[in-house]
Amino acid sequence: MVYKILIAEDEVTMRRLMATLLKRHNHEIIEAGDGEAAFALAHEHQPDIILLDVMMPIADGFETVRRLRANPDTESIPVIFLSAKGQVEDRVEGLRLGGDDYIIKPAEPAELLARIDSVILRSRREARRRKGQVFGFMGAKGGVGKTTAIANLAVHFNNNGRTPFLIDMNLVFGNLAEQFGLSGVDSSLAHLTTLPHEEIDVAAVQNAALRHSSGISILASPPIVPSWATFSTDHLRVIVEQAAFAERFVFLDLPRDPDVLEVVAEQISGLILVLTSEPAGLRTGQAVAAYLNNAGMHDRISAILIHRAPNEHQYVDASKVAEYLGCLVLGAIPYKPDVYLRAEYDQVPLLLKSSGNSDATIFDKIGTRLLNYVDTLEQFQKQQSFQSRRLT
Repeated sequence: MVYKILIAEDEVTMRRLMATLLKRHNHEIIEAGDGEAAFALAHEHQPDIILLDVMMPIADGFETVRRLRANPDTESIPVIFLSAKGQVEDRVEGLRLGGDDYIIKPAEPAELLARIDSVILRSRREARRRKGQVFGFMGAKGGVGKTTAIANLAVHFNNNGRTPFLIDMNLVFGNLAEQFGLSGVDSSLAHLTTLPHEEIDVAAVQNAALRHSSGISILASPPIVPSWATFSTDHLRVIVEQAAFAERFVFLDLPRDPDVLEVVAEQISGLILVLTSEPAGLRTGQAVAAYLNNAGMHDRISAILIHRAPNEHQYVDASKVAEYLGCLVLGAIPYKPDVYLRAEYDQVPLLLKSSGNSDATIFDKIGTRLLNYVDTLEQFQKQQSFQSRRLT
């Protein structure tokens, strides 16, 4: 078969030799001399496979594969590491980060061609099992507007062809489904506990979810305390895992419960803290952010700021909140109690009522940053580090 192959190799002679070999077999070749260029070309050309050197300038192969796997547009492109570094530790690290194979240079031509065929065929068989990104949303305290923000962000993603799967992780009394005028009486998160956790698969999760007319699926929190349901850590973990196989994006409406967070922490791509700008909200947000940092999530935390007062009574903006918490603020939702309250009364998210206005623009900014979450956080952290060095 003929493939589009991206070769990322800083040694020009080695790169040209591989390109010549592969072109003789009619493959289309794209060349990159460093990791930064490799990531950009992968995003632009969507190759069938990437041959990635480990030791490269600007961004090495390990850093490049991290970025590839963190971006929804490149996460599923198979990668073969080609490296003169043959130590077990290097091979293990390459595979752990998401490489599909690891070949020691110089590779025999016949072996290289066979490995390319094998990896591409395997990746195509596994395409249906590609896991989506999981974003958890946690309120700094109750009543901050977290669930409303999740509902509108989900509508924004859905309007742009990226329908998310929503899960209300409040084990009882959650109200995410009510934002869409739905009820989890007959089907909810609790109903999945009647199955052994080993039997919960994508189909079971989808069957237990409520489906809104917009196309958004919501695994609701039970509206009453179910005496017949026993939530186990295995159930919660498997439910989130299978939801990630069902859709490219999963939004978790998380309670402020360390036990629930601990169960799903490893599966979360990003943890978004939702908080308000009044003093009590900021103090609580700082305490929660400190807890999340201590829990090992320092490299995945960001925040959404919701203003609960008119402009003349707002004493901090997003940049001050970012400085206060020590994390990126994805966006600030303005004070509009009348429109958001009306949406709650009608049980229709605001963005389903209207689009193309300033509200949609706000969620577009937040959504764009979520789609490029790893790069966005990395850029923020570099800026923080640079400013810190300047101050010292």
